[in-house]
Parts: sequence; C-alpha cells; structure tokens
Amino acid sequence: MQLFMAANVKRQQALVQAALMLLYRNTSKQEGQRYSLDTRFYLKQYRSESHRFLALQRQTSGKLRALCGLSPDICRASEVARLTKRHDLIVSHSVLEWAPASPMLIGAIRFELQDDWYELPWIVAEHGLDTILKRFNAVDRYDYNGLTLATHHWQATPDCFTLQFQKSFYYNYLATNLLPEFSLPGGLTYRDLLEPGPQLSKLDSALPENHLGISCLLRTCDGALIIPRRSQHTNVFKGQLSPSISGAANNATCRDPDGGYSALAWLVQELTEELPFLATSPDAFPTPLHQYLGGTGFLGMTRELRRCGKPELFFFLQLPIDAAKVRMLWAQHRHPGNEEAALTALQGIDHNENAGLIVIDEEQLFQRITTQVIQSKRRWPNPQQADFHVVLPKEGKDDVLSESLLANLILYRLSQ
Repeated sequence: MQLFMAANVKRQQALVQAALMLLYRNTSKQEGQRYSLDTRFYLKQYRSESHRFLALQRQTSGKLRALCGLSPDICRASEVARLTKRHDLIVSHSVLEWAPASPMLIGAIRFELQDDWYELPWIVAEHGLDTILKRFNAVDRYDYNGLTLATHHWQATPDCFTLQFQKSFYYNYLATNLLPEFSLPGGLTYRDLLEPGPQLSKLDSALPENHLGISCLLRTCDGALIIPRRSQHTNVFKGQLSPSISGAANNATCRDPDGGYSALAWLVQELTEELPFLATSPDAFPTPLHQYLGGTGFLGMTRELRRCGKPELFFFLQLPIDAAKVRMLWAQHRHPGNEEAALTALQGIDHNENAGLIVIDEEQLFQRITTQVIQSKRRWPNPQQADFHVVLPKEGKDDVLSESLLANLILYRLSQ
C-alpha cells in the first residue's frame, strides 16, 4: 500500500509540473490553447449526454427553435462528421443540469457553504504557482487567488433549488478546469484524467474544482437584449459578446448583508460593477435595487463541457425602460477618449470589464446568429480539428458569442 501511495504522489507531482509548464509557455491565453472549440469533439467525447445537449435549430420559416437534447439521427457518427457544413443547427458546448418546471425567482436559489475544503486530485505547491504567475508579469492583487465556491452538490424541489459548496481557491480552478486538452506524457490529457466521458461525473464525485459561474440576461420593455462586448484583456471569452451580467460566484461577490451567501447578493454587486449606468438609474430600477432584482427569473443550471463540466446558473430580468433609454444612459456613461488600461493577459483572467455594448432587438438577434467554422492549425484533440464559433454577422468583423451567452439565450427561449 505504501509503495502504491508513493507512486501515486509522484504521478500527481508530475501532473502539477506539466500544468505549470503549460501555464508558463502559453502566454497568449487564447481559448483554443486551453480547450477544444470543436463541437464534434464534445458530441463524441460525451456521447452519453446527447439527451441534454443545448442547441438551436433553424426551422423552414427561418426562426430558431431552442432544443434540450439532440435526436439520435443528429448524433450518428456520419451526421456529427458533417456538422461543419450544417447551417441550420447551432449546438452549444453545454448540457442542461437542471431547470425549473414552473417559473422560479432568484430568491428560491439557496447557497449553502459547507465547513470543509475542496481537495485537489494531486498535490499543488502554492508557491510554485505563485512563481509561475509572477513570471507572467501579474500584478499582486489581494483577491487574485481569492476564496471561491466549489460546487459540490445540488438538490431541487418544486419551490427551491439548493446548491452546496466547499471552500476553495481560484488557483484550484486554474489547475483543474482550465487546462483540459493539455497532453501528458503517454498521450493522456487532463480531460482524460478528470472528466473523460462518455458521461459527466455528478458534481459530488467530480474531480475538477467546478467553481460556479452566474449569468443574467436583461431585456428592455420593447424587446431588446442588452449584450456587452468583453474587453480584449479578459482571459475567458476575450472580446466576445456575453450575457448582460456575468461572472464567477465567490465568497466576496455572493456575500449577503446578513452574513450568508446568495445568487441575489451576487446579482446586486455584479450589476453595480458591470452596468453602473443602469444600476444607478431610477428609470431602470424604480424601486431599491435589491427589491427589484428579487423579480429576476431563474432559467436553470448547465455544465460547460469546454471547462470539464463547470456549472453555470442562468437568469433573466425584464427592465421597465426601452432600448433608446438604455443607449442614452450608455452614451452618457462613456468618456470620450478614455482608452482601456493596458493589462497583461494574466491580469485579465478575472478582469471583467465591458469594452462595448450592443442593444439589439431579440428577434433580430435570433434571426441573424449563425455558426462559423474555421479549420484549425492545431492537431489536438485530433488532426482534423476545427473551431466552431457562433457569430452575429456585421460589416467588417463578425461578433463571436461566448458560450455563456449562447447557453443563456437557449435557456431563455426554452422558458418561453
């Protein structure tokens, strides 16, 4: 037994060293350097999850219909292979974990933080990670390796959805969810070791840290969706269109005034930080912010396959103002000539500032979005790798939708 444990420790140390070397080499922090963007890869790798893949399918009328689950015909190997040529089907890289059968508000979501810690599946030398991060020219921040909420379990009733968390640190997430396609000696990848498929592990037995992401879609009274464009300096979904409000759930952002944790507390704080021109407008929020946001609807929880089954909560809120008012408030908020601060790629990991804002008619958005497939020069996870992007076409350069925005839009449509 002792020999086995010693061999296991050496194996874990080798995994850590490989992860640190990858972090050191990949200074670009491009998404395609960390996980596959090929839809066909996920349909094959997680073939047992076909019944809960989220997708949009264009009907003969031109309208997009939201799907939860793909038909056996679509999942046949021959059909998966020809996905690069299909323009009627937009398949996300997320699967549905749970959604309420009847309308549920954000107040029905309960957060329970357990008095125990998430344990990495291998030994991580904290000072080793710090050294690597500093070599990326990262500026020391008191909250960079802050406390996070590692999702451990959930349970649902018709009236309540409860999430249980373990205490964790942000670096644990970097070491488990963010490097899945890195090849180890012998050909195995982190994904092969942590979340190999063909079915996702349940959260209470999953190996990745799985800290929770939360997103909320805002809609104006005249049917427009408020879609920010992320800064080029962010690490995840760099420069892409994102949900109106999005970010990670951690101890600071989810802290309630009474000392507990909740999704509502997260939404109040993130709205104030990300869309302050709306949060401070009495027209947008005619009652106290905490009170008005209590009417936010819960759409459901997904597991994102790109990042090894990372859980995400999605919400929707209707605003009492129209699109013209939002555009006016945004224009007043912007400062002409105020350029974005120069940030290193690593600082951008947790720097969620918006570089722009699109206020677009909901029906127009669903009519225009499509899939764009680009053949990749990378030869992993297979030699015929392709990057699947969901884009909003425009003159010059198309806008790419983040995976979170796509999942939010699909769940929103499914709820209607």
